[in-house]
Amino acid sequence: MASSPRSAAGTLYLVHTLAHASRSMLDDALRHLDLSSLQYTVLSVLAQNANLSSSRLSRRFYVTPQTMGELILLLERKGLIERREDPANKKALLLSLTRLGKAACAKGDAHVKRIERTIFGALSASELTAMRSMLAGTIATLRADDPDRHDTVQRRVRAIAARSTNRTPRQGADL
Repeated sequence: MASSPRSAAGTLYLVHTLAHASRSMLDDALRHLDLSSLQYTVLSVLAQNANLSSSRLSRRFYVTPQTMGELILLLERKGLIERREDPANKKALLLSLTRLGKAACAKGDAHVKRIERTIFGALSASELTAMRSMLAGTIATLRADDPDRHDTVQRRVRAIAARSTNRTPRQGADL
């Protein structure tokens, strides 16, 4: 039996289960576009953050540079992304979407919206906004190297969670 959702292990179990289920749904939805959920997500990140390097993407996705390099090579062979020299650093290559990549990303976005409605349809718009903010804050915490920034992000996430449930956050409360 799984841990209680109120425990740390229970929280991680719920996050893992949600991530796995949503990724499986997205993989199924994207199959006809010849994209995996990871490939689509990379395209989506590049659509929102033009000119990222492969090393920045690998850190963002918590994969090795070699793994990201293979993924980028595959997306490049499909004609979805292009690499070009960084004018500020001749050794670095910047990635951007091609016209075909933008179109594939837009088609994937439509599937993501449908899946989001399926999974989170019971939430109000404000609850969905609060949940997105909490998740973004949690991810920012994972990416933060500065312990002071970690505390600031945690306070922000607790405040958002409290607003979404109309209560005041406890000092030092766990999520």
